[in-house]
Amino acid sequence: MKKNNYYRGIKGIEFIWHGSTPDPELSYQGKVVNYYDVENTIWQEYKEDGHNPDDEEEFTKYCQRHEAEIKQLILDIYESGK
Repeated sequence: MKKNNYYRGIKGIEFIWHGSTPDPELSYQGKVVNYYDVENTIWQEYKEDGHNPDDEEEFTKYCQRHEAEIKQLILDIYESGK
């Protein structure tokens, strides 16, 4: 297991890469969840808010602006047992 930089530049949310086989994970306050559970939820909200799905840089900025919501999402996913 290798911990890399923060998820989309958000301090406190660590991106964990296990290699090419298993899914990456995100860790926040010691709670570890599947990366795609978070990324897919935020991506859907981003598109529903009318943002350009082809603009990766804008999506990263969107995530940074919604830091509190993403941190809460991680806690909620963890608590739900996903």
